[in-house]
Amino acid sequence: MEDDDEIVPDADNFVVASLPEDHKFYTLVGRVASEWSQLEHICDMTIWELCNINSLYAACITSQIMGVGPRCKVILNLLRVWGFDAETVKRYRRLMADSYEWADQRARIIHDPWYLEAGENKPAQFRAMPCADQRFGFCEVKEDEILGLLKRIKDLQITAHNLLVELRDSLSASPETPDPESI
Repeated sequence: MEDDDEIVPDADNFVVASLPEDHKFYTLVGRVASEWSQLEHICDMTIWELCNINSLYAACITSQIMGVGPRCKVILNLLRVWGFDAETVKRYRRLMADSYEWADQRARIIHDPWYLEAGENKPAQFRAMPCADQRFGFCEVKEDEILGLLKRIKDLQITAHNLLVELRDSLSASPETPDPESI
């Protein structure tokens, strides 16, 4: 662990309470969950396009894939089957790599419990040594940290959407693209 990692040595004696029901962080946590879901949906639509089947049928498959990374792996395999150029493959690999760090932060924001330190008005989460963020104990989380994560998720969405638009253009221009009605 690094020297600046926060460890609360006596977490059992740390007096906390749940966030109040109307605390603004609940809205931020919901936004993180929703924005990440939209990123996953863009990846799903990319898979549907590459499968060239009705999206209702393709959704039966993509709904079983958890996370952006595994979705990108499916996209990469489909790009190879279609014979897409190395640059397109590289850009999807970059999307997948860029998503990993933010996926872990998203998971911490959504899945770690939220508290207020008794007598304080500082939101904190209990962190139990997650792999990428090896803090243990009650860790203060600032609003700017969550807003920064939301910006990074939005950037990933924009990248994924732009890639999808380019992919659709390539597929529609390809003579090898079968008519979905003929399948």
